[in-house]
Amino acid sequence: MKVCLIEPSKFVSLTNFVSTISMPPIGLAYIAAALRGAGHEVTVVDGPGSAPRNFFHFKDVRVRGLTKEDIVKRIPEDSEVIALGCMFTSNWVYVREIVKDIRARFPSAKLIMGGEHVTGFPELSLEQAPLDAVVLGEGEEIVVHLLDHFAKEAPLEELDGVAFRSSDGSIQVKSRYRRIKDIDSISWPAWDLFDIKQYNEVNQPHGASQGHFMPMLATRGCPFQCTFCTSPNMWTTEWIARDSKNVVDEMQHYQELYGTSDFQFEDLTAIVRKDWIVEFCDEVVRRGMKITFQMPSGTRSESIDAEVAQKLKAAGCHEFAFAPESGDPEILKAIKKKVKLPAMYEAARNAMDAGINVGCFFIIGFPEDTYRSVLKTYAAMVKCALKGFTNVNLNAYSPQPNTESFRELQASGVITELDDAYLMSLFTFQDFGAKKTSYNPKFGDRELSALVIFGQGLFYVFYFLRKPRRIYELVIDLFSSSARNKSNKMAKSALKDAFTVIKTRVKNIFSAA
Repeated sequence: MKVCLIEPSKFVSLTNFVSTISMPPIGLAYIAAALRGAGHEVTVVDGPGSAPRNFFHFKDVRVRGLTKEDIVKRIPEDSEVIALGCMFTSNWVYVREIVKDIRARFPSAKLIMGGEHVTGFPELSLEQAPLDAVVLGEGEEIVVHLLDHFAKEAPLEELDGVAFRSSDGSIQVKSRYRRIKDIDSISWPAWDLFDIKQYNEVNQPHGASQGHFMPMLATRGCPFQCTFCTSPNMWTTEWIARDSKNVVDEMQHYQELYGTSDFQFEDLTAIVRKDWIVEFCDEVVRRGMKITFQMPSGTRSESIDAEVAQKLKAAGCHEFAFAPESGDPEILKAIKKKVKLPAMYEAARNAMDAGINVGCFFIIGFPEDTYRSVLKTYAAMVKCALKGFTNVNLNAYSPQPNTESFRELQASGVITELDDAYLMSLFTFQDFGAKKTSYNPKFGDRELSALVIFGQGLFYVFYFLRKPRRIYELVIDLFSSSARNKSNKMAKSALKDAFTVIKTRVKNIFSAA
């Protein structure tokens, strides 16, 4: 079948640092490879990657990438199946409008969607947009089976791992499909369908910019059950690692093909088993690869002893982050975050002694939070600054789709409607320039917003006081092609996007005149 895959343009705010990241969409690239391997003819419309310096507004929110009109125009006329990805639920407010426009132009094509949003909210997605089906969870095998059913006009009731609108108009959500056990059998991402060069020219990766970069996945899933995380629903709690040699083979392939020198591992939890990470590092060193790599998502601390830290550094690891989320052991217990802060600080010391930058993620505003627990989180953040952490992200709690915490808020009547206000709160929780939505009875919206801003500022006061030279290093990094750490990279990204927005506004003013 002729399939068009679409990566929708994304909401962006100059004060929401996660939204300013510009990375090739690894999930869609994996799906493209799976479909092509099954014999389908695949094209791609990459909204953010095709126009990374185009900003426009939708409902008072800035969007980066192609407009929905341009996306629809780029879809080949003979497309039989049109598939979109949607990771962030906040972006659904915009994505559903793209789906409606696609349906208007392609009334006979099959419209499907995958990603964390539709996995968390399959009924909502099918109710609000004219989709034929959505894929639940890990998609490479399911989407191939789904297209086989379309080709044979077989009933979707026979297929697990999907949700769909049946002939009588009712919505059916099928049982989840099994996880792929042999993940080394999964084809590498079809990056030839994407403009990798342009992503590198924009130079706004997830972690610090250290040269030509590529996203990577070495593992899938996470073995833990944090109450606020979408991973247990999206991936289940099974952690599966690729063969370390297969991962390094892929990295070498990108070195040769794209001149890649920096690898950004987007794994949920890359470091779980010490033996695996040691094998991986030894393989990189054995091949004499001159690279850097980073793990900018939160990773575990249990396996980072002095030996592992030295091996990570020898293999090229530049930076990684821990994700304790709270500085209060009682809150950690309540949210099922199995991390011990003293062990995390010890792991961080091992990493920093080896010359690796270390970051940290914290959240305040959990339904279980109190003023006392927030103060303990502040104290942990200051401790991170004094110990030499190079970045700490503090966000407000947000009830992500179909998480354990979300379901508890629904059951208690705190969340009653899945309206646009709720959907957009899942974007503003990371935005320092926007008012947060509090789901904690002790903190109002503005109070929670102030607590987040104060806490983030607190870290950076001690961060720069500990080493004033960092101010000079930040200024140098703002005008260079690389960044020493993630903090400097975030500042560079905000400045870069702000300059583009200002330039666009000036151009529009002169055009109107």
